[in-house]
Amino acid sequence: MKIKGNFLKDYVQIVEDNPELDWNKYLTKSDWEIVRSTIIPLSWYPAETMGRIGRGIFEMRSKKDYSLVRLHGRSRVDQLFDEATLQILRKDSPVESCRAYCIVARRYIDEVEIKLGKSGPQSCELSWWPVDNAPSWDLFREIQAGTLERLVELNGGKNAKAEFRAEQKDGREACVVCLTWE
Repeated sequence: MKIKGNFLKDYVQIVEDNPELDWNKYLTKSDWEIVRSTIIPLSWYPAETMGRIGRGIFEMRSKKDYSLVRLHGRSRVDQLFDEATLQILRKDSPVESCRAYCIVARRYIDEVEIKLGKSGPQSCELSWWPVDNAPSWDLFREIQAGTLERLVELNGGKNAKAEFRAEQKDGREACVVCLTWE
């Protein structure tokens, strides 16, 4: 699985900004080579590196608090996406915004299928497949949940909440993010 550099660069910056933390507990030699290199936003990088950095952040800085990970996902909408991408995601409809997010996310994450599933006036489901080999999937899905909650709110939904459901598809694990709002 690969991710684009614009997802990885913020994580690398946290490693660089916190040299006092024991990153060696989490990062491999090849991870360090990436961390010490120039991260090019549109280049592909191993998702495992981001997963190991994320695990280190989660355990050393967040003290294993998933609510902080989800909050990070919410804040990334305002910090990560440029104005052009935000225009694509502003649909004045939570469901249409989530549909657009599936398209945007595919540009940044390789080897994982992202689809909008069932939807209604105050709900929708997004499936991610396969996730059984995705590094630090528990953290990644919380970030995605926070991102999607924020997108729903930016598009007129109130009190957005995301929950997860695991499914099997072709013998592999899939994750469904179930969104509801008022």
